[in-house]
Amino acid sequence: MNKTQKQNPKANNPSQQQLNNLLEHYQNSRFADAEKLALVITGQFPGHQFAWKILGAIFGLTGRKSEAVDANQKSVDLSPQDTQSLINLGVMLLELGRLDEAEASFAQVITLKPDYADAHYNLGLTLEKLGRLEEAAASYNQAIASKPDYAKAHYNLGITLKKLGRLEEAAASYNQAIASKPDYAQPYYNLGNTLKELGRLDEAIASYSEAIALRPDFTEAHSNLGNTFKEQGRLDKAEASYAQAIAVEPGYAEAHNNLGVMLQELGRLNEALACCKQAIALKPDDAVAHYNLGNMLKELGRLDEAVASYSHAAVLKPDFADAYFNLSQALKNTRFNSSNRELYPILLRLLTGNYTRPRDVANSILSLLKHDPLIKDLLLEKNVVTSLAAATSIIGRLNKLPLLHYLMRVSTLHDLQVEEFFVTIRRFLLVNLNEIEASPDIIYFLSTLCLHCFINEYVYFESNEEASWVNKLEKDVTQSIAQSERPAVIKILCLATYRPLHKYDWCQQLEALDHLEEVMLRLIEEPQAEKLIAADIPILGEISNDISRKVKAQYEENPYPRWVKLGIQTKAKSIAAVCDDAKLYLHSESIKDVLAPSILVAGCGTGQHSIGTATRFSGCQVTAVDLSLSSLAYAKRKTAELGINNLEYLQADILRLNNLEQEFDIIESSGVLHHMDEPMAGWRVLSGLLKPSGLMRIGLYSDLARYHIVEIRKEIALLKLGTSEADIREFRCSLAESREENHQLLTKSLDFFSLSELRDAIFHVQEHRFTLPRIKNCLNELELKFCGFEDKDIVSRFEKFHGKGSDTCDLMLWHKFEESNPDIFIEMYQFWCQKL
Repeated sequence: MNKTQKQNPKANNPSQQQLNNLLEHYQNSRFADAEKLALVITGQFPGHQFAWKILGAIFGLTGRKSEAVDANQKSVDLSPQDTQSLINLGVMLLELGRLDEAEASFAQVITLKPDYADAHYNLGLTLEKLGRLEEAAASYNQAIASKPDYAKAHYNLGITLKKLGRLEEAAASYNQAIASKPDYAQPYYNLGNTLKELGRLDEAIASYSEAIALRPDFTEAHSNLGNTFKEQGRLDKAEASYAQAIAVEPGYAEAHNNLGVMLQELGRLNEALACCKQAIALKPDDAVAHYNLGNMLKELGRLDEAVASYSHAAVLKPDFADAYFNLSQALKNTRFNSSNRELYPILLRLLTGNYTRPRDVANSILSLLKHDPLIKDLLLEKNVVTSLAAATSIIGRLNKLPLLHYLMRVSTLHDLQVEEFFVTIRRFLLVNLNEIEASPDIIYFLSTLCLHCFINEYVYFESNEEASWVNKLEKDVTQSIAQSERPAVIKILCLATYRPLHKYDWCQQLEALDHLEEVMLRLIEEPQAEKLIAADIPILGEISNDISRKVKAQYEENPYPRWVKLGIQTKAKSIAAVCDDAKLYLHSESIKDVLAPSILVAGCGTGQHSIGTATRFSGCQVTAVDLSLSSLAYAKRKTAELGINNLEYLQADILRLNNLEQEFDIIESSGVLHHMDEPMAGWRVLSGLLKPSGLMRIGLYSDLARYHIVEIRKEIALLKLGTSEADIREFRCSLAESREENHQLLTKSLDFFSLSELRDAIFHVQEHRFTLPRIKNCLNELELKFCGFEDKDIVSRFEKFHGKGSDTCDLMLWHKFEESNPDIFIEMYQFWCQKL
């Protein structure tokens, strides 16, 4: 500092002319000139706050946020009471994502000036970004208390309340924003979104229209207006709105996507496909667009492409539940012709989540794995397991395929060639057990194989020689435990590939399995838990009918089916939505008004059906009954495992259900009536429990589709075969080796690869079969009205056969269709009917 400055205190400050020039440049938006002058002033007079304040404002306006923070911080340091500088600093920190610092800055302003509306507003923005929504709402309310017509505060309060799920309050806040600033388009748009979510579609349309009137180029409003028209079924207006959004902004991918989905609903699939592909071209990383493309390709029957699209969606969004659900649907009828290891992680996630029943996709996944170089050659070779070294090498190769291992742990494998391969390996390991080293590879493989054999209920054929070896192994393990010795882990695992461990008295003494948690859980702990659960299941009356007692005995011995994973709906739907999705023809619409339906599942088995129903309908309470306590215990265990609490179980014969003294909105009984002594007696009881206008979902065997089963049942009767596991396995082996058409048809069914399912299919103590004319007569007798088949693929084939617009509720037309396609209902007739 020179002498003149020391003598003249004013020299510590810029001249008034400099300050006036700086202010004039800034106020007239000559920011480059203002910046140059501000830098000169701050360089010469670093302790003068005003130039720092202006410099911070300029940096903020020109997008240089980090520099703006530094300048505003300097201004605040020089004048800690300057609330405007504190506000500016906080805003820049907020924009930079330095939220904790921004919060501190705004809080300091409020301490200095408690009624400063802008400070409360910006603090609300900060708290909202921090996820502290209740505090954010309080801050916005403080801003509004200080400034009642603060439109942005009302608007952002609405956003926060919507995030909190307080939709009515959010709508009120948006309306306040509009009242404060009628030309503010954004609140109209957000109000429209909120009203749409509330189901007030006409009001939503009015709000979107106001937003568009204020901002004709508001593409999101045009697109969401289209979505709302689509939800109302006003598809022509929806199409026009989407087209307008695209006209305003041709690169708006979401509008192309939405238009494509709507065109798909109209059946204009080629146009829909073009729209969806355009959306993807504009936004390649849009998982929803790839998912929608998959839906269109699936509907067109281009399943390989659909699988690729769903897989792409899942890669982009790994938690995309709907993509996995629809991927599983596409996979059911997809068979791969080449290897593709890129699909393995996606398919593994599909299996590990509750997106599908693994058995439904097992054939598809297995067809892919069979093309993997690690497996392909093994399956082609005969007598591939020739030595211990060869077996060890093969197991090492298989262990490099986690997808194969996981599939085997959760599903049966429906391929006789693959089965023969594993039967051979199992036999070799059993015979050579004393020479095998308990390596990690061997233990991992045997763990998988024993879990797999537990799932298929030891359906694999075993020779007399093998049975002898198993008996020796069984005695060896039993003797070791009796002598307080610890049997080798590979001996226990090898035994578990042939016999269920939980049936041995010593099963809980197997310390060698302590480090194999999944094996211990699935083979021992869960079956033991089911015994305790069964004791606590309520019983509704005595089971006195002779056939009912025999059926009960069968399912106590073989709970049906054994399962690990289940496809559970991502979101439960109302009765109205389920009916609309299934395109049911209702004879009374009043059932759609039921928001909390009471549902009966008559014959729930091991819980797949009851759990599926309990998670399908929103607000429902489900009562599930079955003859078999073993099946019910399995079902109850799985229900608890999945955290489902709107489902209760009890043991009962359908013939005794009148004792419930309750009526139901929905009754489902699939695959049960045809195993009763008199199916109509059971159906009549169920009909009596159904409320007026209530819905009933029924599953019955088709006489036409099961002609081959009828012939096989005749063979069983002639051979006087029993139903022991050994008898079933031996007869199954003869079927697998046969070339007769009836036998071959059965070997291609999924039921062939599980002992309980095969017993249910061909050894059942009672079976009735139906025709569609007979079902029509039954419905007439029970005063029930047919509402439609639920399987969309079958309905689509019916419409192709009879022509678009043909009556899908005419059972005689269906009968003609089935006569030309006798295997169409191979799994069962599954249909809905309604009580008048």
